[in-house]
Amino acid sequence: MVKSISGRKGADRGFTLLEVLVAVALASIVIIALYSSFFSVLRGQSDIDRSLERTREVSRFLETFSREVQSSFFKADSTWTGFAGDEENKNGRPVSRIAMTAFTYPALNPGRPAGDLLTIRYHVENKEGKLVLYKETWNPYAAAKTDILRAEDAKTGALKAEVIEDIDGFEILYYNGRDWAKAWDAKLDTAVPDAVKVSLSVKDRGEVKAFSAVARTMIR
Repeated sequence: MVKSISGRKGADRGFTLLEVLVAVALASIVIIALYSSFFSVLRGQSDIDRSLERTREVSRFLETFSREVQSSFFKADSTWTGFAGDEENKNGRPVSRIAMTAFTYPALNPGRPAGDLLTIRYHVENKEGKLVLYKETWNPYAAAKTDILRAEDAKTGALKAEVIEDIDGFEILYYNGRDWAKAWDAKLDTAVPDAVKVSLSVKDRGEVKAFSAVARTMIR
């Protein structure tokens, strides 16, 4: 009888304080590991999303730029069409700039003539220590005698927008049917180039990724 009671007391014995502390410590380790893995996955997914968005930004720019080059228009005896490009120095390195008139959506200015042509300029600026690619557009009829490559907002009433920030390089080459050149002036060459190659390198998660595209002009 005594043996039976003793057996029940052993079976009903609870956990000691040491056992509880060990269990809590093990559970905490497991929970911390799970949370760490969870947030690591979230950070990885966020990095992937930013990288994909970065690639989409560049793809949209290359597509738009190629379409604009293909629809570029220059007439030698006009003062409101042009196609020019050269290099300038930003952050101690050469980067390209380009300006052209192209058939696209018109820029409407009240009281001024308008049409299907738009002047478009791409250039790089230094913004808080980073290189940023900008695009400007304006009505060519409103600034017919302006040097389109060096035009300023005050002279053209241009709309200016940031295209891609924190780029590593921006280079444009012009093909004349035989060779590639780093500069072009349609007023001197009396024509637009046969083709234009644009190369853009961007910073992405500590790496530099390079993209490029070649667009042929349609009207020469």
